[in-house]
This record gives sequence, structure tokens and C-alpha cells, in this order.
Amino acid sequence: MRKSRPALLAAGAVAVLSGCSGMGLGPNDAAEAALACPKVNIVRDLQEVAVFRPGGKDLTDLESRAALVDYTGNCEYTSSGVTVNVNVFLVAERGPALQGNTAKYQYFVALAQPDDTLVSKAYFDTDVTFVTGQPRAGTREELAPKIPLPKDGNAKDWKIYLGFQLTPEQLEFNRTQVKK
Repeated sequence: MRKSRPALLAAGAVAVLSGCSGMGLGPNDAAEAALACPKVNIVRDLQEVAVFRPGGKDLTDLESRAALVDYTGNCEYTSSGVTVNVNVFLVAERGPALQGNTAKYQYFVALAQPDDTLVSKAYFDTDVTFVTGQPRAGTREELAPKIPLPKDGNAKDWKIYLGFQLTPEQLEFNRTQVKK
């Protein structure tokens, strides 16, 4: 499944929200190295989500689990800023309590300045549809946010954070699973 999410929030009020990784996205020459992509991080505690039916807490109540597993992309500099073209890859696993074939998730993309000041955060809803009889499915989310920078600006020290938007219970579940 492929989804396109063109330019996040337009206009100068919005800044940006997604980036490129160092995985094959690096500059090709010294001139490009000076104008590199922002650093992208999938936030460890927010990389996975477990969705339980209302009131459920054990694995028989699990509707689905999902993980942000990878990203790719590149940057395009113009006189008005940087457009960051990003593909975020999400995989999901069906749980025993899932009714129907579709699981719903919400993730975020946040932009931070070089000093780690959060500039913006955008939320995205996505659905993963499981083929009947298949326990796993996935999606590729396409983002194309823009970082408004002056003509001589550089996005190389900016940071992009990706993660699921979790409830306090889901965050606690993730942290408990890591400790085991």
C-alpha cells in the first residue's frame, strides 16, 4: 500500500516535518555536503505500538501491533528553503482480537532546530489492511515537508523525529516490554 502526503502544512507558519537518513542519502560532492539533509531519528520508545481492544490488557485482547521500521529520502534546496522527500515504512501484525481486516494507527513527524527546540509536530493517521489469511501487512507513507530557510541556510543540523503517537498506557507497555 502506498500513500502520498504532499507538502504538510503550507505557508510560512509551518515548518517541516520529515527528513532524510544517512542511509544512502548523503551528499555526492563537497558542494552538496555543505547543504546536507536534516538528521532523522525514529524515537526508540515510540517506534512500536500495540493496540488492545477497549479494556483489554493481555495478548488475547491484542488487535494489532505495528512498527516504524525504516525511512529513505532526499532533500531539494531552493531559494525559499528545503523540501525533504521522505518515505516512512510501517509494518503491522494482526492480533487475535482484530475485528475486520483494517488496523488504524497515528504517527507523528516533528522538526527540531539545531539546538533541539521543537519547531513543529504534525500527526498522520494511517490504515493498514490485512489480506485475508495473512498475519502481516505494511505501508509506505510519503511525506514532502518544507523547511523554510534563507537562501544561504542549511538544514544539515536540523533534526526530524518520527514515532507513533501513543497513549500513556501504550508508552508504558513499550517501556515494560523493553525491560523484559
